[in-house]
Amino acid sequence: MSRKLYVLLFLVLERHLIWALLLLLVIIGLFVPGFLSVRNFVNVMWAAAPLGCMVLGLFFVMLTGGLDLSLESTFALAPTLAIVWVLDWMPDQVWPGFAVMVVPLIGLLVGLINGLFSVRLGVNAFLVTLATLLIMRGLVIYLIPEGVYYMPDEIVFLGSERVFGVVPVSVIVWVALYAVAYVVVNHHKLGKDIFALGNNEEAAYIAGVNISRTKIACFAIAGFVAGVGGLLEVGRLQSAVADMGEGDILMVFAGTILGGTALTGGVGRIGGIFAAVLVIAIIENLMNLFGVEPSIRQIVFGFILMGAIYLASLQGKLRIRVEEPA
Repeated sequence: MSRKLYVLLFLVLERHLIWALLLLLVIIGLFVPGFLSVRNFVNVMWAAAPLGCMVLGLFFVMLTGGLDLSLESTFALAPTLAIVWVLDWMPDQVWPGFAVMVVPLIGLLVGLINGLFSVRLGVNAFLVTLATLLIMRGLVIYLIPEGVYYMPDEIVFLGSERVFGVVPVSVIVWVALYAVAYVVVNHHKLGKDIFALGNNEEAAYIAGVNISRTKIACFAIAGFVAGVGGLLEVGRLQSAVADMGEGDILMVFAGTILGGTALTGGVGRIGGIFAAVLVIAIIENLMNLFGVEPSIRQIVFGFILMGAIYLASLQGKLRIRVEEPA
């Protein structure tokens, strides 16, 4: 194939494929009773918001060429610690609403720990975050083995309330996070440093990019938004349970890759991962409307993950072809 054709295929995979897939799913939905109702559309967005936060977190880490497997456990631990603190440890001394402010900070702290261990100590990020995933999940099970229910409105507000009784607050939070991330990635020095680092770490270092600080910042951002996602999920479910988010890292990974983010770093778009989250949410919604059994759903999402991995591999090969001297 000619170089122009490789460039075209690369651009299609990176920028347009996910939007075409989203359009295809909407067209399929036209023939499914109830899919196009306002209520169903709102429910799709509502369910997508928590997952979308984790995808955004992994997006930042993967742009640097890293990986964070622990996001699903940060998603559960951050709200769990805050809820146990205000409801069990200091029920009469702390206003329940403080939990909402504490959750993102706990996620930020977890991300910093992951980043420091991985970057400062030079330990492989895959191994570090695998360990913290297990540690945090164990802590969640220890703290709330039977779950926490009937929580104050101040804690569940962000995930349960709706503006004018229609638009979930969690969707507004999700979209706002993506808007801020878009500005950071495309118009802030940190975004430029992240892309430079992901494309060529040695060249970025020569250009004056603080490699360690940039990588740690991305892990911290990932933990922060994962914590926010966990808070939204607690409000959506009106409870905090020990298995919250368990196994979701696979869909987070699939969403990030389907959105056009390269495994090797340096390539990714906010719009792409936003569309990918909607694709996953719509697929799940369509399976709900069709009454697909849980076992079949797992098979479907397994194929989605396999497809995402293949597309990531293909994108990497095409990128090498595109970057070859003419």
